[in-house]
Amino acid sequence: MRKLIKAAGRLFGAASPDDDYAQGLKALEREDHKAALESWLPAARAGHAGAQHQIGRLYDLGKGVVRNAVDAVGWYRQAAENGHGDAQARLAEIYYYGCDAPKGITPTDEALSVLFPKGLKIEQDYKEALRWARAAAEQGVVGAQAMLGYMHASGFGIAPDYAEAERWYRIAAERGNPAAQLGLGTLLAGGYGGTSDPEAAHQWFRKAAEQKNVMAWYYLGTQYAAGVGVAQDHEAAAVWFRRAAEAGAAAAQRALGLMYARGIGVAADPHTAETWLRKAAVQGDTEAMLQLGHLNSRGAGMQPNLFDAATWYRAAAEMGHREAQKIIAQMYFAGSGVPRDEMEAVRWLERAAGQGDPQAQLRIGALYAEGRGVTRDYDRALDWFRRAAEQGNSDAVYNIGTLHSLGLGVPRDPAGALTWYERAAEQGSVLAQFRLGTMLAAGDGVPQDYARAAFWSRKAAEQGHVGAMINLGRFCMQGLGMERDIDEALRWLTAAAEQKEPSAMTALGELHGHWSERKDFARARGWLERAATLGDERAKLLLQRLPATDPSGGDDPIGDTLDDQPPGQLRAAGEG
Repeated sequence: MRKLIKAAGRLFGAASPDDDYAQGLKALEREDHKAALESWLPAARAGHAGAQHQIGRLYDLGKGVVRNAVDAVGWYRQAAENGHGDAQARLAEIYYYGCDAPKGITPTDEALSVLFPKGLKIEQDYKEALRWARAAAEQGVVGAQAMLGYMHASGFGIAPDYAEAERWYRIAAERGNPAAQLGLGTLLAGGYGGTSDPEAAHQWFRKAAEQKNVMAWYYLGTQYAAGVGVAQDHEAAAVWFRRAAEAGAAAAQRALGLMYARGIGVAADPHTAETWLRKAAVQGDTEAMLQLGHLNSRGAGMQPNLFDAATWYRAAAEMGHREAQKIIAQMYFAGSGVPRDEMEAVRWLERAAGQGDPQAQLRIGALYAEGRGVTRDYDRALDWFRRAAEQGNSDAVYNIGTLHSLGLGVPRDPAGALTWYERAAEQGSVLAQFRLGTMLAAGDGVPQDYARAAFWSRKAAEQGHVGAMINLGRFCMQGLGMERDIDEALRWLTAAAEQKEPSAMTALGELHGHWSERKDFARARGWLERAATLGDERAKLLLQRLPATDPSGGDDPIGDTLDDQPPGQLRAAGEG
């Protein structure tokens, strides 16, 4: 049909769409965009895909016309539907990223609504983006092939499909597209398609780097710095980071700054480190802001400046960096580099907690439980503890157990507290292991069970918990939940006493004066006197019953005092 129109045009002296298109290209070469548009319009209306694509570009770039993404998309779509690969590829990009109205334009303006009845903004539409990217890729448009690989890898709008991503990346990479080479290297380095292949990734990063792909320079730096895919070489890493940093890559600027801060691959130079970190920070790199905060707070070869440190921590915090939010909160609590302000500290902690940081959730829950910086609210404390517990934070699980044990925010529920303590103990919480031991030994609202009490006390004692050492020593000494073992009791009680714990000294006095078959009243007196000096009331009581010299006739003055205690009673160390 097009050939017929062209022949008719020649017969009657009218220009064909192809002629109009060619004439528009000549005008474009002269940068006469208005003349180009005038030539392309008749061809485009006649269905010429090339002309439709070129008019779309004029609106896309604002050349010879008022820039307008909606009109650009309208012309690109006509060209795309006529099979124009480049138009299809550009449509995919526009729909994938969306396109806002030009700055300074108010869409509600009455005049603008007349001039641009379809609006000035294109919303993101991943489905349309995928449709047009695939159409262009299947036509062999290499940029669209790279983009299709990226779409499948990123999973925006579609489920990630790393095999499909690798397929399209590889097609475009082998045709020399640097973005695809970078993407393929990233997939191979991360093992997204299965087994990681850092050596192959390195080769693709090299190919992209040879085409001056800035992020490929950065990734080569990371490989040399970590020794992944290549032999570790910090000096080579610094070279690659510098190339990318000088080209403006914020991640490379941060990496180079850290190398100068730590003296890795380059001579340590805190001032140069600060320069590169600042370059990354002003580009919005929050990790660089955090590192600037660290650099200023610790000095590291410079004069510490807590005010500047707080400025950088706050900058990162305001951009959502959770670690920075926690640090600036602590600075407000301590009045370090900023005025002391517990309410401001709580505000920053809540922002970190609201982003799902379990440590911040734990801390803000504790603040609500204590009423520090906020009105005491056990319900809110419990809510934050639960959020942290759901992420596996054992301290939060322990705190929920404590609230149930004390009846704060919930009815008092020793059995429920025991369940929470067991959960935290199994996650390794030494406090929960200790609490379990004391609850089960005392039968505090739960059935008394010395065997389980000894089991959990041993777990906590092995992690260095002094109270658990004392409890375990008493279990061994009295044969509670286990066979009596005086030597084992002596070992645990001595370890606790060496940490200046008076109740351990009292227990040692009891061991030597009553429980041991080889009684040693002089040693018993020595331990009891030490404990009494430290204020232990039980030690004072036992000393009153202990004679100045060893009793004769098998009398057991300490045993007489112990007989006054309820059978099997455990005297555990306290816990704050």
